[in-house]
Amino acid sequence: MKCPVCLITWDDAKGSVCPQCHFDSSSPDARDTTKVLQAREAFKTRVSAYDPNAKISRWDIMKPWLAVILGFGIFMLWLKACGSMIGGRMMRFGHHSYSSQH
Repeated sequence: MKCPVCLITWDDAKGSVCPQCHFDSSSPDARDTTKVLQAREAFKTRVSAYDPNAKISRWDIMKPWLAVILGFGIFMLWLKACGSMIGGRMMRFGHHSYSSQH
């Protein structure tokens, strides 16, 4: 089935009530355009993505930026650790040592 309100689909065996917006597609007024539009507007105001008055906490705003900073920090630690390993290998094989020039 496809919900006329939130436009998701679900298996007919689960019933006629939408699992997301709870609109009953088998009700007598399910085909009424005004009822569907009213239910759609009510659903949009319940979902925070469509609610212009929804308050997003500072923590929710900062989480992606903290993840980026943490990822960059881990990358820099990895770069420093691998850079010292590569430099150590080059020194061991004589690429940057002074013994090959003398």
